[in-house]
Amino acid sequence: MSVTSGTPRDSRAAIAFVFGLVGGIFICLGNLLFFPTGGYYGGPFGTTGFLLSVASGALVILAAAMAFWRPAQGLPWGVTEVVFGSLSVLTYGGFLVGLALAVAGGAIAIVVGATAPTPHAPLETARACLGCGRLFSREFAFCPHCGRAVPPEPGRGGA
Repeated sequence: MSVTSGTPRDSRAAIAFVFGLVGGIFICLGNLLFFPTGGYYGGPFGTTGFLLSVASGALVILAAAMAFWRPAQGLPWGVTEVVFGSLSVLTYGGFLVGLALAVAGGAIAIVVGATAPTPHAPLETARACLGCGRLFSREFAFCPHCGRAVPPEPGRGGA
């Protein structure tokens, strides 16, 4: 994990973003490059396939960006990325490279979202400071936020 502006970020979220971004670009460009030339017109579905391809690529890019900006929501955005990346197979999935990258990026985003840290410590292992009211681990004798000494908890034999 790296720390950016005080917020820890899992490096796997960046990898998922890059895979999804490149996959979405491939999915969009796969048809955008061939449609104007009279190539295969969006695969077997003609103009509808072209529109489906562009929409799938855009949604893969959106899902990858949201999974990166909000790693705790990686599960729903990763599923969105996998579904629309897989849907792009109907229009040849951006030379199939876009499909593979979108599905891989979505799978990584799902893992990141499923293992994202909770914003607060579980209540069994946290206690509140009597001075500032913020939660911190029971192992501290002093509040790490304001420095106030914390009395030992009754029934626990110490801090």
